[in-house]
Amino acid sequence: MPDDPRISRLFERLSGPVSLEMFESLTKDFDGLAQDRAETLAFFVMQNVCQRLASALEGEAADYSRFEELTSGIADGLRDIILGIRQDRIVTSELEQLVVKLIQNLGQYRA
Repeated sequence: MPDDPRISRLFERLSGPVSLEMFESLTKDFDGLAQDRAETLAFFVMQNVCQRLASALEGEAADYSRFEELTSGIADGLRDIILGIRQDRIVTSELEQLVVKLIQNLGQYRA
């Protein structure tokens, strides 16, 4: 399958700095991709992970260490999934790992 330039751009953005704005933007991008790509489940899950992170951070001034707790490993997980999609691999295991990481991070963040 030919590479979608939108997916390439997402991969590049995930290599940059992590921020609330990035997760808000990714939420919109993943939503659009979920509606017009064959990998609906993968993009739907990634959209919801980004949305949950953005919601947890919204309206709250989190210090850097708390922000790191919440976002730790998420961008890497998203990159792994996007790389798998680009390589035409099944990414079910990576999706599950991403959701587990999100739940762990949210639990630590609220503690």
